[in-house]
Amino acid sequence: MKLAKESLKAWKAEYEKINAAEREELKVYLPTLTVEQSIKSYFELCRLAIALSGSSDEPVELQGLRAREQASLIAKWQRLAERLSHVA
Repeated sequence: MKLAKESLKAWKAEYEKINAAEREELKVYLPTLTVEQSIKSYFELCRLAIALSGSSDEPVELQGLRAREQASLIAKWQRLAERLSHVA
């Protein structure tokens, strides 16, 4: 058990280092994106989250409700992206 705790702590410490490095990369990268690129990136993240969030232990009715809500949000963000693309 002690070995497992030490391994977990070591794993956590390495992930914290990786996350900190990724945050620093994003601080440099994100300001260079256009609004359109930023919104497209957001949509890609939403699609990934939706794909990964499917759960077999959730009732089908709730899965459908969640999927419709996500689709509605994506549509709203896409309309916003279209409007903003005419601004630039």
